[in-house]
Amino acid sequence: MIRELLWKEWRENRWKYATLWLVFNAPVLIMTLVIGIVPSSRRAFADLTNQTVMKYLPLPLGEGVLVVSIFLLATAFVAVAMFRPEMEDKRVFFMFEQPLSRRRYVAAKLLIGAFHVALAVGCAILLAPALVYAMMLISGKVTLAGSGAAFGAIMGASARAILWCALVSLVAYTGSALISALLPRWWMSIACAILFILLFG
Repeated sequence: MIRELLWKEWRENRWKYATLWLVFNAPVLIMTLVIGIVPSSRRAFADLTNQTVMKYLPLPLGEGVLVVSIFLLATAFVAVAMFRPEMEDKRVFFMFEQPLSRRRYVAAKLLIGAFHVALAVGCAILLAPALVYAMMLISGKVTLAGSGAAFGAIMGASARAILWCALVSLVAYTGSALISALLPRWWMSIACAILFILLFG
């Protein structure tokens, strides 16, 4: 039954997970696109060398700040979108008739969503410095041998930030999921989830 539940959740919510991944990675993807297309945007990095690489490498660490601030709204919307439809069309009562206790069903649904949220957070925070560093290497002004230690330090800082960013995102996700399960209308769920995020933030 758990396997069927996992497949059901993936089939119904894969586009919501994909949207969350896209939102989390939007800043670094847009920045990369702008730097790659617009020559004038590269003038700010004219002094980039192995000696000055630490002037620019810490910039992608700001992705973690976005994930636990503005993008908490996207996390809340995903939670509401996962839980609200089953309440609206009464599918949840059909699930309660299956050979799986209600408590386990709700716990499994929460855990599946929490796993995807934590995975999206982790990948977004690690992708930002990795992508920026790859662009630096492609520019030819930085070498792997000369800047590898600096990049390792930044990736270590990113890895440490994942724990706290994931915890904050999971609180936002579970709180919004609980709100959407308790309130009778979708618009009330969204309004209260946004209020919860603002108060939590």
